[in-house]
Amino acid sequence: MTRYLLITASLLFFMVSSCTKDTGDTVSEDLESISIPEGFNWENSREVSFTIGVSDARFEEAIHVISIYDADPLAGGSLIARGAASLINSFNVKLALRTSLNAVYIVKTAPDGTSVTEKVAVNGALVSLSISSEASGKAVMQAKSSAATSATETPCTRSITVSGDYNLGTDNEVICVSASNITVGFNFNASSTVRITGNNVRINYANLNNNSKLIISSGVTVSAGSINLNSASTYFENNGTVTFDGGFSLNGILTNNGNFAVNGNLDLNSSGTFTNNGTITVSSSFQSSSNNTALNGGKITTNDSFRLNSGTFINNCFLYAKNEYHNNGTMRNYGYVRVDRISYLNSGELGLYNTAMFSSANLTMNTGIRGYGTASLVKVSGVSTINSGAVSGNVVYCDQNGIETNYGTFSGGAKTGCDLYIPVSSCNTEGNGTAPIADRDGDKVADAIDQYPDDPTKAFNNYYPSNSPDAQSTLAFEDTWPSKGDYDLNDVVIGYRYMIVTDANNKVVQVNATYNLIASGGTNHNGFGIEFPVKRSEVADVTGGTLETGQDKAVILVFSDSRNEQSAWNTIPGEPSAPVKTYNISFNVTSKPQINSFGLGAYNPFIWNHSLSRGVETHLAGKSSTALANTSLFGTQDDRTGSGKYYVTATGLPWAIDVPQSSFSYPAESKDISKTYLYFARWAASGGANYTDWYSNTASGYRQNSFIYK
Repeated sequence: MTRYLLITASLLFFMVSSCTKDTGDTVSEDLESISIPEGFNWENSREVSFTIGVSDARFEEAIHVISIYDADPLAGGSLIARGAASLINSFNVKLALRTSLNAVYIVKTAPDGTSVTEKVAVNGALVSLSISSEASGKAVMQAKSSAATSATETPCTRSITVSGDYNLGTDNEVICVSASNITVGFNFNASSTVRITGNNVRINYANLNNNSKLIISSGVTVSAGSINLNSASTYFENNGTVTFDGGFSLNGILTNNGNFAVNGNLDLNSSGTFTNNGTITVSSSFQSSSNNTALNGGKITTNDSFRLNSGTFINNCFLYAKNEYHNNGTMRNYGYVRVDRISYLNSGELGLYNTAMFSSANLTMNTGIRGYGTASLVKVSGVSTINSGAVSGNVVYCDQNGIETNYGTFSGGAKTGCDLYIPVSSCNTEGNGTAPIADRDGDKVADAIDQYPDDPTKAFNNYYPSNSPDAQSTLAFEDTWPSKGDYDLNDVVIGYRYMIVTDANNKVVQVNATYNLIASGGTNHNGFGIEFPVKRSEVADVTGGTLETGQDKAVILVFSDSRNEQSAWNTIPGEPSAPVKTYNISFNVTSKPQINSFGLGAYNPFIWNHSLSRGVETHLAGKSSTALANTSLFGTQDDRTGSGKYYVTATGLPWAIDVPQSSFSYPAESKDISKTYLYFARWAASGGANYTDWYSNTASGYRQNSFIYK
């Protein structure tokens, strides 16, 4: 920058006429005359403390990994922090988050690799929560019905608002029962649709023929006498709650996405098509005899027996028979089947896929059991009677008392045993065994979730701003302290990024930093360094920088003369530019402070005027000087450091800012930042509450693009 220490007021004018705050108060165009709120330190980030606990008891006191992302990790979100938590100890960390970030995603990963994700609002200075064991099920087939979607979305052609019996004889008609607390009956004599949208509706009877459809909307409660699907193409969909007086016999298509209760038998007949994505309870028996494949992606509970008489039944989630299970067809179990009394495997096949589980009190087998994919489990707590048939494939047969009668065979990898680990989930409420946790380095963090599985001194990487390869924050300095500069904030422009390595106890063991000297806009010979929140004696093995002597705290000097580092200023458009210079710094922290006290943020970066004295330091507003600063300069010229304030003028203006953006477009030489970024003054006048995107928003009116260095 041009070296004029006397600054005219015109250099501080803000280039938006008649600017007003969101509150309606007038904001002056002159930065010197606006009111900077007391204590405002020109921060574009705020400090947030996180306390993340674990209530997942599946692994007793084993370590789970907590990861904090700045957005949905499945949609490209970047990792910020990672650490250990257990039933005993929470993961505590203090993060600097950009002010515009309103939510984070927290992922808990268990020792077996299963994970749970929570989106958490960031509204204050503290975020505290405990994450449980709930995990997604293993559904392997999509069980939604395209027919249901189109029928549900079709507009109504007429409405029913009074009780009565209705004969429907018009094809493609869509009748909506929109009234609540009424009683209706239907004879479908054409391919029409009835949609129940009113609540507490009683259906005395519904006789569906041809291609007719009956839809119960979400949130609706219905009681039913008899609903008869009289052909294979008739369709019944429940998205709410339906309760039958007696049994239900299915000859057409049933899709249940809600709660479906039958006070009697539920019979799936030969022409029936069955899909369950919700919850079905049957007071008597569930009998499946369909020639079509039946799909269960939800939960089915029958108080008596489940009988697979023929055909194929796919269980993707939860099937519970409180009395007996009879297998005479093909059961493809991807989830969990529980039988309280006895299972009879008479014919067909019981197939188990990819960590599925079949749990029965007693079991009598006359046909085959086969395991597919990763190992699955058959678990018998009582008596096993294997009269014939083969147990084959990747399946483990667990009889806790030993197999009492065995005239069958085990082949193709099948074996007996009870140690196979099957995790508890929303579909499998029982599970089995203890998760095998490989831990080569013995630090109690499972190899699968340890970023350093062969180094017991390290476990996790934490980042500021994030782990995105191009992520960095940008420091922009004026180098005229204690006099004000021209507020182009380009005398030293440095991008930086940290990777902080912690151990299994969330203690900091190593600091890795990358600094990029982007611009050095002026003739001053400036040095750059960072003070870290540990004692100098607690730092070892420094590479890429210098551990400064004479300091109480650890101060790392990156360079001492910017003019030796960069041949051009990179601030004057049209003049030759110099390449960005990169510095990689690393050091070990022998005292191992907790990450919660060490923090993740900018720490305390500063420049000093090498031409004048090492003691002429310039820090961010609110940051204290190092032990080598010339404190006699405090309060001189334009500086008003004192009484808990650091590096601000009498009107609260700073000499440096930290912008949490890797591609911050800094002002060209002698271009006041408030005239370059047209909401900078409003942001400052609001104490950082308004226009938090002043630096990143490229919409019209936010920037004077001709003032930005390109």
